[in-house]
Amino acid sequence: MKMKNQNKSLDSSNKLLAFMYSIFIVFPVYWILGNAYYLDYINGFVFLGVLIGLIVIASIPLIIFRKDRFRSLSATWVIILLFLILGYEFLLIEYESNTYIANVYREPEEIIQNSGIHILAIGFNHIYYVKEESIIRDIYERDGIQLFDLHKITNRDRYKSKTNEIKRFLGFGKDPFHVMGENVRGSIREDITVINEFLNRENLQGDSAGLALGLSAMVHQGSLHNQIPIGVTGTLEPNGDVMEVGGIAGKMIISEQSGFPYIIVPYSNIEEAKTAKAEHKLAIEILPVHHIDEAVMVIKELNESN
Repeated sequence: MKMKNQNKSLDSSNKLLAFMYSIFIVFPVYWILGNAYYLDYINGFVFLGVLIGLIVIASIPLIIFRKDRFRSLSATWVIILLFLILGYEFLLIEYESNTYIANVYREPEEIIQNSGIHILAIGFNHIYYVKEESIIRDIYERDGIQLFDLHKITNRDRYKSKTNEIKRFLGFGKDPFHVMGENVRGSIREDITVINEFLNRENLQGDSAGLALGLSAMVHQGSLHNQIPIGVTGTLEPNGDVMEVGGIAGKMIISEQSGFPYIIVPYSNIEEAKTAKAEHKLAIEILPVHHIDEAVMVIKELNESN
């Protein structure tokens, strides 16, 4: 009985040792390969192709040393770990063809009619397969589409998108647009049809419409009156704070072209807004705010002075 227990203990130790041995083999290779991808030295096809190749290579000692329990077990663990890594990274293939994101003009939207509150947004067009920036710019110029910025997609962007997709699938992360929707609904505490319809759209992303939606709801509810066309951008946090957003330069140009005399922006974007105003020689007046209550006060003061 004592010998049997010793053999069982020895077998468990060998299994653990084989597992640890496989980790010391797989993870340094995975780290090197992952960094090569992350730093744009290889593409997704090479990354996944090498992983598949390593699985094939690891199958060879499994066959050769099938009678050696420790070696065959180590090879088995190597194959299992490589398969798990391959499954985790396989979604990168979906993002491989995305080469650029084009930030383009998008019409301001006044979802509560005659509210004067206009949602400002930048259109995001995903460009696939085209690698020459000049070709993309020529296409937009030819089609008469106003292009604000062209962002080249890197492997770092692809990896971040893949990771976020997995997190959302597992329930560990939420899309910023849906988070914004929850914040807005919690703030207005009322079902307003047009706002619900906006928040249920499939083709929108980001959270910069939060402040504009909150102010629009207040106009609809009668607690805010406004007769001045104003461009509005900014997140709306659960406590009413207004936080930083992207695309300020483009949103200011859109507001100017739409004839808005004012634009409300998060206070954390004020320097960026001032820089954009100077660079593009804009006449629009910038109104920075920290909180939705501050935005309400600014709008009331504007209406009283006009």
